[in-house]
Amino acid sequence: MLGGNIDDFLFDLSCGFDLIFIFRGKKFFLEGYIDDGDKPTYFMWTLDPPAKDYSLVLVGNGVHLPIDEFLALKIWDGKTFMEVENEIRWVDF
Repeated sequence: MLGGNIDDFLFDLSCGFDLIFIFRGKKFFLEGYIDDGDKPTYFMWTLDPPAKDYSLVLVGNGVHLPIDEFLALKIWDGKTFMEVENEIRWVDF
């Protein structure tokens, strides 16, 4: 991970902290949130270019944020987050 440590990023991800990162020229904002129904959810959208809506909404089961589900998604040009983490720049570190 460029601009930070992947272990620190994953810790912040597990805590639901707001994260901003860049992948192949696109800037993303990811936040963890517990809704009124106590459902742990990740919301992600692009900041640059700006998105009109979320590009990803993941709702977890139980009390934990859906970290494993997020990391398993092949939404990074057909790869998982961990397969491309060496190309990702964490810009809010």
